[in-house]
Amino acid sequence: MRNIQNIQRAIIQSGSATAPWAIEPRDVALARTVVLYNAMKCGNMSLQNPDYDKILDCFQRANADLIRENEWAPVREFADFPWVPVVDGDFLVESAQTSLRQGNFKHTQLLAGSNLDESMYFIIYQLTSIFPVQDFFTKKDFIPDRHTWLKAISDLLPRQMIKSQLALAAILHEYEPANLPVKANDWMDSMEKMLGDYHFTCNVNEMALAHTKHGGDTYYYYFTHRATAQTWPEWMGCLHGYEINFIFGEPYNKKFNYTAEEQELSSRFMRYWANFARTGDPNKNEDGTYTADVWPKYNSQSMEYMNMTVESAYSGSRRTGHGPRRKHCAFWKAYLPNLMAAVADVGDPFLLWKQQMDKWQNEYIIDWQYHFEQYKKYQTYRHLDSDTCDGA
Repeated sequence: MRNIQNIQRAIIQSGSATAPWAIEPRDVALARTVVLYNAMKCGNMSLQNPDYDKILDCFQRANADLIRENEWAPVREFADFPWVPVVDGDFLVESAQTSLRQGNFKHTQLLAGSNLDESMYFIIYQLTSIFPVQDFFTKKDFIPDRHTWLKAISDLLPRQMIKSQLALAAILHEYEPANLPVKANDWMDSMEKMLGDYHFTCNVNEMALAHTKHGGDTYYYYFTHRATAQTWPEWMGCLHGYEINFIFGEPYNKKFNYTAEEQELSSRFMRYWANFARTGDPNKNEDGTYTADVWPKYNSQSMEYMNMTVESAYSGSRRTGHGPRRKHCAFWKAYLPNLMAAVADVGDPFLLWKQQMDKWQNEYIIDWQYHFEQYKKYQTYRHLDSDTCDGA
């Protein structure tokens, strides 16, 4: 990235350049301009034969409200954003994954983290595409059973994963609730974590791990408190973006009726963030002293993070944890990509043949062997009966 020397240190909250929605290829970005052009009724242009001069002229002449009203027309998938950075060879000269792998970034201090229920904020806007919505419902009504869970997943996961039978089977195996009996809340929590891990948490983890691998001091937080003043239903949990309220001191605004504990949490947020911005160390106060609660550095061995929540939630437990979501992130960042790469050249007919062969080997042939053994026993008994009759 150009102008990297102008960056002193960085804070990333619930997002990363490696997220599936963060950067688009140049051809995708250009195709989206055609879709927007058509949505704005500037014309009816083909994706195969675009005229970018006409597109530019349309956008420059259009009323800003018209652009805003149609800006989401180019995207259809869950948690996809239409206008994101593009690797243009000038400002961004390579993909974020390449930069992280090769260490092509400034090795400075990084503060990063994610929230407990990242994807719920986005899932809620997909309600009508998943199932008919009643006027009022609870968490257990949202995703009440496995059938609804599977339908929601097929609507919300990326198309390439839904199309791959092996990838989808692996995802379902990783996230299907393990404890029996499965409760309605378990289905909802499972889907939220599936989408939250894929779109948010695991990408922040990836960035933090790469940063510490190349020698940068890294501090990771995990925000797990649902604010009492939050207007969303309580069952939606600790949502994407709601740590910002605490970082900017909203709990001290009396009209929102935050608790005293939440004011203290907000003070911790502001102190850590301000210390980091000044010194690169969230523990080092302005006067040179250090905070009472030491925030440990993040590394690949322990993956220790600071749990940001109210005092009573600790209940004598440690203020730090490990991960977060380490096992599930290994699935998204290592296992699943390797699986999809291994079967990338395997077409549907071959997969069908393999499935049928597996069924033949493990079901049909076993059933045939059983009946053949029964037939041999029958023949033995028949001959014994015949011998007995002849000797009579």
